[in-house]
Amino acid sequence: METEREDMTGQRRYPHLFSPIDMGPLRLRHRATMSAHGMGYSEGRSGVSERLHDYVLARARGGAALVGTESAPVHESSTNSILRINLFSDEVVPSLAKLADAVHGVGGKISLVLWHGGHVVSFAEGAKQAAVAPTPIPNLNREVPRELNNREIKELVKAYGMAARRCRSAGLDAVEVQTATSYLLGSFLSPAMNHRTDEYGGSRQNRIRLVQEILSEVREAAGGEMAVGVRTSSSHHIPGAPVDYDLDESVAAMKALADDGLVDWVSVLSGSRWAPAETIPPMSWKRMQLSEEGRRFKQELSVPVIIAGRIRTPEEAEELIRDGCADVVAMARTWIAEPEWANKAEAGRRSSIRPCMSCNQACAALVYAGHPGTCVLNPTAGRERELPPPTPATKSRSIAVVGAGPAGLEAARVAAEAKHRVTLYEATSQLGGEMRIAAEAPYRQEMQPALDWWESELKRLGVEIKLETFVSEDSLPQADTVFWAVGASPGHTQVWRLRPWLREGIPGSNGLPHGREILTGERSVSGRILVIDEEGGWPAISLVETLAAQRDIKKISVTTTEEKWGAAALAMTRELPDVSMRIAALGVEIRHATTVAEIDGKMVVTTAGEKIGPFDDIILSLGQIAGSIPDGVTAIGDCLAPRGIWAATADAARSARQIL
Repeated sequence: METEREDMTGQRRYPHLFSPIDMGPLRLRHRATMSAHGMGYSEGRSGVSERLHDYVLARARGGAALVGTESAPVHESSTNSILRINLFSDEVVPSLAKLADAVHGVGGKISLVLWHGGHVVSFAEGAKQAAVAPTPIPNLNREVPRELNNREIKELVKAYGMAARRCRSAGLDAVEVQTATSYLLGSFLSPAMNHRTDEYGGSRQNRIRLVQEILSEVREAAGGEMAVGVRTSSSHHIPGAPVDYDLDESVAAMKALADDGLVDWVSVLSGSRWAPAETIPPMSWKRMQLSEEGRRFKQELSVPVIIAGRIRTPEEAEELIRDGCADVVAMARTWIAEPEWANKAEAGRRSSIRPCMSCNQACAALVYAGHPGTCVLNPTAGRERELPPPTPATKSRSIAVVGAGPAGLEAARVAAEAKHRVTLYEATSQLGGEMRIAAEAPYRQEMQPALDWWESELKRLGVEIKLETFVSEDSLPQADTVFWAVGASPGHTQVWRLRPWLREGIPGSNGLPHGREILTGERSVSGRILVIDEEGGWPAISLVETLAAQRDIKKISVTTTEEKWGAAALAMTRELPDVSMRIAALGVEIRHATTVAEIDGKMVVTTAGEKIGPFDDIILSLGQIAGSIPDGVTAIGDCLAPRGIWAATADAARSARQIL
């Protein structure tokens, strides 16, 4: 078990990570930066909203050497409803200057990404005019952009320069020109996406011409006062493309820019709209995703290299820098989960760093659904003003928390941070509730460090933990406040989504095992298995992947009411393609858009009248149902209404602060 200081200071433990570096006129006191990540905090205004201001400032206070706000549109042809630091207007300067002053006031540096979305800009996402691109290649919404003419290209070059001047007048330390993924400049760089035959298309030299012109304009606007970097993809990963913006293309393009003296650094990520998981990789992907690609850039470029991609721990960051894979590491989701990441790492408090799970459920999925992003483990992200750190209570109270799933763990932690006397009751032998069940499933192990973090924090804060202690509604603990966080039970709630008249669920389903009972080992199955899934998402997918590893399972079939199994839950988290390939490789039979009308022994009958079977065992994945809530308690999490981890921790964070 690590001590609070781990016996050594972070400076000695991570000598490469916590060493300074110069990037042109920008000097960083260490090499851990917060990468820009659009979180949907505009609050409907143009410029830096109070919400975005608080969010960025919290990460600067937390020790990030350089904080990035979000990508900022440089031209009216690149507007949308999420990114609203519209650098084509002087209107943004005062709020941007206010943020820069605040970041400088806590010892940080601040940069902004100069962005044009190109063909990605969509009417469905709030665009006010037709999208533009080097070539009229449709985006994935099938919207066709307009091909830029040379006059408009010259106008865009000037727009980038004006955007940089506004950043300079606001007092920013750096700007970064976005050429990553399939946005406008990435499209110009790509031999697959750039079909032009003029001086901006064809050869590599022609394809990089626009980026060179823009960087020259931005450099002049920066006037030696701001550092200028460029962000690129190591590869676009367009499926099946015989030519692509791949590693060789990317390294060659960035080397040309560096050799021309146009950039102070190159920042590397991966992917495009054809390969979104490359850009925001899910938890099943390897850590330090771009280590080898970073090493290649480092070997061939004369300027510092920044890499991103599933960098989570101080040890990983130190390794990347020490081993020549990067000069600086950039992290987005890591900082969303833990705004104090650098301070804790430098102080030798690694065990207190709240770990990112790469689940993408609240940081990415909520944003893509048009809502402000946050974090399932850190519900205060983006709500820093609404949910400030707990302040010590003037009078300590006794707090009982019943149930040790995510809601109970977070409520206990917040109450203990406020110096209350907290006792946590859990009926089973382990903390974690359903989250622990999920962490034990294939490809979900990255949830375990979060549980370890909660447990470590509760011990540090002196929470009394009583395992294997069942608390009934009739025997509540004697305490000033009781949080009821007992979770939900397997049920047939999701059947009512399509058939609300089936009060008792699918006819013939009574007594059949539920997926959660299989995952916990309460019940077992064998032979030919059918999973009836109307819940969608990870409960059924983890069940199937767990069953597939068991020797006594001969064949797995699934009926799902979805057109594409898992799409409702996993498309926005960018996990669907990987999951679909894994399930296909297991030989699982999926019957899409299939609703079971009744179960007749070992057979099932669909609403289309088709009979399926026979099966040795049939498993239900039909959702959960909340139980009764005793009087006098504060209910949080799934026992209030089954909604998932993000809602459970948000309930706990909000309720604990309001009550305590």
